[in-house]
Amino acid sequence: MYLQKKIRLPGCVKRRPLAFICLAAALCLFLAGQIRPQADAGQRKQDIYGQWDGRQITLTGRVYKKETAGRTNEPVSVIYLKLSGKAEAGDADTERERETGPPGERVVCYLAAGQEEPELGSTVKLSGKVRAFERATNPGQFDAFSYYQISGISYRLSQAEISAKTVKYNRFMEALHTFRGFLSAELSKALPQTEASVMQTMLLGEKRGMEKELKALYQRNGIAHVLAISGLHISLLGMGIYRLFRRGKIPMKAAAGLSFVLMFLYGAMTGFSVSAVRAVFMFSIQMLGIILERTYDMVTAAALAAAVILIKQPLYLRHSGFWFSFGCVLGIGLLLPALTERGRGKSIPALVKGFLGGVGMAAVTFPLYLKFYYQFPVYSVFLNFLVIPLMSLLMAAGLFLLVCQILFPPAAAPFSCFIKGVLLVYEKACGVSESLPGHLFTPGEPEDWQLAVYFLVLVFVIIARKNTKLAARWGMILAGAVILIIRPPGGLLLTFLDVGQGDCIYIENEDKSRYLVDGGSSSVSGVGEYRILPFLKSQGASLLDAVFVTHPDEDHCNGIRELLAEGEKQGIRIDTLILPDIAVSARGESYLALVDAAGESGIPVAYISRGQRIERGELSLICLHPGEGEASGEPNEYSIVMRLVYKGFSALLTGDVEGAGELQLTRLLQENDKFQEVTVLKAAHHGSRNSTGADFLGAARPGLAVISAGKNNKYGHPHAEMIERLKGAGCVIYETSKDGAVMVRADKSKVRVKGFTN
Repeated sequence: MYLQKKIRLPGCVKRRPLAFICLAAALCLFLAGQIRPQADAGQRKQDIYGQWDGRQITLTGRVYKKETAGRTNEPVSVIYLKLSGKAEAGDADTERERETGPPGERVVCYLAAGQEEPELGSTVKLSGKVRAFERATNPGQFDAFSYYQISGISYRLSQAEISAKTVKYNRFMEALHTFRGFLSAELSKALPQTEASVMQTMLLGEKRGMEKELKALYQRNGIAHVLAISGLHISLLGMGIYRLFRRGKIPMKAAAGLSFVLMFLYGAMTGFSVSAVRAVFMFSIQMLGIILERTYDMVTAAALAAAVILIKQPLYLRHSGFWFSFGCVLGIGLLLPALTERGRGKSIPALVKGFLGGVGMAAVTFPLYLKFYYQFPVYSVFLNFLVIPLMSLLMAAGLFLLVCQILFPPAAAPFSCFIKGVLLVYEKACGVSESLPGHLFTPGEPEDWQLAVYFLVLVFVIIARKNTKLAARWGMILAGAVILIIRPPGGLLLTFLDVGQGDCIYIENEDKSRYLVDGGSSSVSGVGEYRILPFLKSQGASLLDAVFVTHPDEDHCNGIRELLAEGEKQGIRIDTLILPDIAVSARGESYLALVDAAGESGIPVAYISRGQRIERGELSLICLHPGEGEASGEPNEYSIVMRLVYKGFSALLTGDVEGAGELQLTRLLQENDKFQEVTVLKAAHHGSRNSTGADFLGAARPGLAVISAGKNNKYGHPHAEMIERLKGAGCVIYETSKDGAVMVRADKSKVRVKGFTN
């Protein structure tokens, strides 16, 4: 009796014991550290396969999935193998063969042009070059290795050629794949290319033809969920089929059974993404409830689905699709009632409740956006009021269009017009959203403790909703959101990004003023899109007070051109572009192209020369080179060199200065004692043999040197001679090719240095 009086479970727990048992099991999986052993095993695999990168090997395995990648006019056949034998390589020993191709290992293979696509379920023998998945080497960068590790895929093969395949294959799965291709082709016949690609993605999970710009538009505005085979699709389609069967006088239980079978086949045909697995699982439980005459509870079904998925693969706890899919369902089932009910039997007007429901869903997805994408599309709340209601009509129109196109093509025209109209509305609505101020809120990646506090607030709101007023519940959510976006000052942050063969340096002062020095690469394509922009977003750098381009070589500025063109659209604004103040005669084509690019984006250009400085609080950026009106025609010689000073910390950022430029800089350092004894030196010209000479090092006297160069680059950077000079000067050396992004934090007398991959 005493226990009954003292321990009272919340009503939501009492009503859903299975749901909370499953949620507790998922939490235990996370807390018990079952991710870590798999991650360590995955790292060992990555180390092994990294050594095989570029090597020709032969594999034998069963085809369990296939798709088409590449551009519409240049399709590439991709097959996924589950290995059934050892990999073979002529110059590998038996142990390495065993490690590279054990039975059960999964590999994705990109077939060479002209190769006939094998059937699903067939066993093939093929040869190709190993391509190891890339690890993230910068904060914010997409980690391809971790992404594929979740699916159990160890590496990929390029230019694969099939030497043998079995006659036996899975006829049923091959028929589903063929049917999917047939439907995709019919959509292409009935719609223009852009609209057809959207409907192929939306209805069939066929992403190949989707325009990159359109997909990015949907993602930036928070409506990309309409493109994924998700719970919304499955519920709309599944329940539509069930109701259609019922209207056709099919008995309730038979209709439920047939609907489940059809939705399972639909999930199998479209590839069973994690969101589709969740949705089909929940739909099957709903149909099972009808057959067994039991009540269906969405939260219990979602929790059971989550537990099943995580027991099979705990690494899904790192997958954004898993969190968005289950987070939204649990938010709808548990949090939304707490944010849209007054309690004590009092009701809220339907319109107000609908609005609060949309904002409530934003409260659920807000931390997920920040965790995985570092920014939140502010107007997505309102866009989804338009997008989601039209979604059911759009899917219905797509299905009717397919039926008409197959049976009587002229009848497909009205549905084609409707689809084009709805997609045009989506696109225009996104355009209006992006034209509004502050369309992307970019506070950066939250710390784990901030996420934990926010989710604890959500749990408390759910549990205490009967005993707190509606305004108090919303107040708690708002307070949790404030805690989530707080970024306490941490002194000075100086980050040398790993951009491959190139340079990019990020400076963040304690007052949140931010600067970028260079941004380019000659070895990484799309360096701005894939490395610099994600890093800036992860740091919450929505405004760069200044971007310096030390000189206009491609490996220092091609990423900056990307920022000038696309940065504001991505939520990153540049206040000023700063270039070396050299003679007009020395301003070559690349230099002037940067000026033009800034002008087209409405960004002012300023020029800097020796003696000029920028001061913000304790931070000073002092230009040491070039002199005003420098007439050298060699970009490396007139490269901007800056001395950074923050309290007792100093750094010398040298760009690619060498030759006559380094001689001038050396004399300046020798003549000014206050410029000597540098804490951190950015080694010039990626560690080339002819830069960072002994006289220069003797004048600068650096304690630590950072070398920004690409791994195994064709120039041989950093050269052994230069490394020996740094060691002889007593420098601690960091290399972006080995350590990833090198992050230096300085606060008063304390300096902390860390490589991102260490």
